[in-house]
Amino acid sequence: MIETVTEQVQVQPAQISSTGEIQSLPIYRTETRQKIVSPRVDNWFETPCTSALTPDVIATLQRALEARGFYGGAINSELDDATRRAMRAYQISTGGPDSPVLALATARSLGVIAVDIPGVSQDSSG
Repeated sequence: MIETVTEQVQVQPAQISSTGEIQSLPIYRTETRQKIVSPRVDNWFETPCTSALTPDVIATLQRALEARGFYGGAINSELDDATRRAMRAYQISTGGPDSPVLALATARSLGVIAVDIPGVSQDSSG
């Protein structure tokens, strides 16, 4: 995270006579610089395939986030800003990635995407 810092830097001090009178005021200039507040962190995580994020899945995601108190918007089946903010807040609260992008682990923990169980077929044809 980067923060912009603006400060006044003294260029010339006040000129004071031998009697203690101020002959000229100090001169300042404004300096603006960017300061790194926290270092960049690579945030690697698996995400669901774009094709898996159907309107029905997104609506289910919104309902799951709403049920947990993270989403207060309309259930509109859209990955809008409100949904992304809710996803990010939920993921951070559960130790997941600090990202508005849905992590696969988050989707699975919310019951939005099927969980792979070794040795069990997810095929409904049986």
